Amino acid sequence: MAGPRAVEGVDAAVRGLCQLVLVVTGIALMVALGANVVARYIFDTGGFDWAQEVPERLFPWFIMAGVALAVQTGGHVAVETALFLLPRRAARLLLLAGHALVVVTYVVLARSSLEVAEIAAIERSPVLGLSGAHGYWAVAAGCALLVVGTVTNMVRVALLGPEGLPREGGETAVT
Repeated sequence: MAGPRAVEGVDAAVRGLCQLVLVVTGIALMVALGANVVARYIFDTGGFDWAQEVPERLFPWFIMAGVALAVQTGGHVAVETALFLLPRRAARLLLLAGHALVVVTYVVLARSSLEVAEIAAIERSPVLGLSGAHGYWAVAAGCALLVVGTVTNMVRVALLGPEGLPREGGETAVT
């Protein structure tokens, strides 16, 4: 089983990638949307044609990076009432089983997303000519990052018990 330092290293790499995607796509979204708003007031024809397609292609990447980051920081939705009612060992087993189910679910979703991406790849956006697969690739990549984040959480729970789960703000018991 991987040690706490290895888990932290993997999490740091995923966190860095997600933050980079959030910053790059966030800036690009703001520039495209802002330019389009300004263009509506300057040009008689309205805004830029391409400015509608750019957010459609970038927004899924922005969202999936945020979701993957939320798993690492404890910012996702969690119902932990049953954990407080169970003995520590049973809570650990419940968490591990739940995380295993989440991993399987995200693997299936990633695979399905890639299959749909193949179908959507033949579609082209009218202005930029971009493939219709971008959003599905984002979902697949996000699911892969969610698998990694869930597995690192599983390792923490296996090593430390329920206290190893990240809490809101990204704090864990691993040092």
